[in-house]
Formats: sequence, C-alpha cells, structure tokens
Amino acid sequence: MSAPSSLDRRTLLIAGALAPALGGARAVAAPGPGRGPWRTAPAQAHGLSIPALRRAADALGARGERQGLVVVRHGVLVFETYWKNAYHLGRPDWPNVSFSSGKSWGSAMVGRAVTEGLLKTSDLVAKYHDPMVSGLRPDTTIEHLLTMTSGGTLNVKPSSRRPPRLDEPATAGPGVEYARQAEGERGSPPGYGVSIAPGSTFYYDGAPADHLANVVAAASGVTSLRYMMEHVVRPLGCETFRYQPEGVDKAGNIRIGGSILLSCRDMARLGQLYLNRGRWADGQLVSADYIARALTPSRLNPSYGYLWWLNGAGRVPAAPGDMVFAAGARGQFCFVLPRHDMVIATMGFGAEQLSPQEAWLALAPALPA
Repeated sequence: MSAPSSLDRRTLLIAGALAPALGGARAVAAPGPGRGPWRTAPAQAHGLSIPALRRAADALGARGERQGLVVVRHGVLVFETYWKNAYHLGRPDWPNVSFSSGKSWGSAMVGRAVTEGLLKTSDLVAKYHDPMVSGLRPDTTIEHLLTMTSGGTLNVKPSSRRPPRLDEPATAGPGVEYARQAEGERGSPPGYGVSIAPGSTFYYDGAPADHLANVVAAASGVTSLRYMMEHVVRPLGCETFRYQPEGVDKAGNIRIGGSILLSCRDMARLGQLYLNRGRWADGQLVSADYIARALTPSRLNPSYGYLWWLNGAGRVPAAPGDMVFAAGARGQFCFVLPRHDMVIATMGFGAEQLSPQEAWLALAPALPA
C-alpha cells in the first residue's frame, strides 16, 4: 500500500442541519434515518471537534488500507471520510465485504423472526433443520448457534472472498453449498462437530452460525435471502446492501458468517438499530427484549452475546464498558457507544489485520470527554 500522504482521500465534512419534523409520526420516530438517507449536521453541533475527527481519521488510515469511516451521533451523520486505494474508490456508496461483521446482521435477522413470533431462541434447531443435514447435535438450540456454543458441525460453507483489486477482473462465483469436512478446522477443540455437547464449550466459528439461515427459512416459509432483504434490510433503508454471489446458495439461503457487500453508511444503520434497542422509524423492528439478550454476556464468554462482541469484560481495554461491536476480518467494525449516543462504522481491506484495540486507539481522542 502507498504511504498515507499519497492516499487520494476524499473527506466529507458534513454541513446542513436536521431535517424538520414531518408530522406527528415523525416527531416520535426513533433516532436515525428510517427508510430514507441519513440526516446530516455539523459535527460541532453535536459536541464533536472536526479537527479531532480529522486527526482520528488520519491515524486510522495511516496503514493505507482503510476504505471508509462514518461517525453518527444522536442519530445524525456528522462526519465521514473515504480513501481511494488499490481495492476501493473513495466514495460513500462504495461497498466492501463484511467478513464476520455479517454475523451481527444475522443476529438482527433472527431477532426480527423472534419479534414476528416465528421462532424462539430456546427452540431446538432440529425443529426447523434436520440434524442429518445440518450436522449439528439434535439437542442444539438456536441460542447455542447465536452464542458460538453449539459444539460445532462438519457441514460447512467456505469463508468470504476478499474484494478484487480495482485492476483485477471481477470474479462472480456461484453460490457456495454446504460440504462435509472430515474433521474440524485447525485449532478447533477435540471432538468439534462430532461429540462436544451443545452449551459446554465456546468456540468462535462462523460455520455453525450459517445454519441459522436454514432455520429462518423454514420458520418463515421463504428463503433466508428474501426474509433478510424484506424484513430487515429494506425496513432499515439500506442503500447498497447485497450479497456476494457466493454468499447465496442454490436454495436461496445466505451465509451468516459473511459475504455481505455494503457501505459504511449501511453498516452504521445496524449499529443505530441496536443503539435504539430495536426501535426504527416509528416502530419496533426488533423487540427490546431480544436486543437486551443479544447484548448480555453469554454464559461461556462474557465478551460475546448473540453474534455481537461486548466490552463489559474489557475486551478492548481502553474503550467504555458498555460498548458493543460487530467485527470482521481486515478491520470491518461497527462500534456502538451508548454513553456517547454514537455509532462509528469503518471498513477497509489490506494485507494486515486491524484489531479493534488499534482502531479504538485511533478513534478515541475524537470522542467526547
């Protein structure tokens, strides 16, 4: 990657003001954009310093591998910046690969199905998805899949593909299907996917979570792709959200572990939904009870909820304890900061990983005291 000084970066310093209220329903609407575009306002009108945000963006982009940064406060977009590099154009609508931050979108899809009364997190997966097909043990529950405590499966889909370089031809592969492995991935515990009892071991692995798509499809009577797009993505007003071709299988079921293409602006919508405790526009898109459980430490890992990372146990040492975040490979993050009433989304791609701690140390100086 080129040095930061040579980056062709476009920074959008937001001017303008909150749109006026549009009638009674608008007046009681939850913070955020609803189905429309993000409302914008100057950062200083919401207690943030533009010079400090610029310095944070410079620190975050110092490796030359960032693609975008979006800062939302009080439900309003107050700052965004974009970088052009070998993989990305410096545009607000440029989509990036979610990698594992897509898991948190999967949690929202399950939460919507729970809210609509289609299923319960205590339900056995086998009620919707045959263990002979899933490879999961018959006593696995939906909550086990949400908390990475299922004991695993050997019936898996491959990982997300990286985005192509701008000078590479696009490779639109076919949808990937489940395939049986002979044994668990390197580093998995002995007996993973074979003999580990559900609810006995935490092991971070997106493969079991992918089966939540089959559960939602069976419970709703439509493909999980259709359910996600019609019951989550469209109500949120996402503008760029779609799946990589390999992220949708022949049955129309999506990967939960990744393979989403979306912008930083759309990533921030997910964070705002959780910051709102499931309220969106003038309704409850996901029940507050589900959001509360999703952001409560699971029994086997105090830093993990329902496909969301939690910071109450200090996983990101310098960050607030009430912070929660979606995280994916190559530094795809959506930080939700209740005490600051903020959402920060950043995405990129590079040869090196970017840890949540590294991202936080770059961003923290720009936050309110």
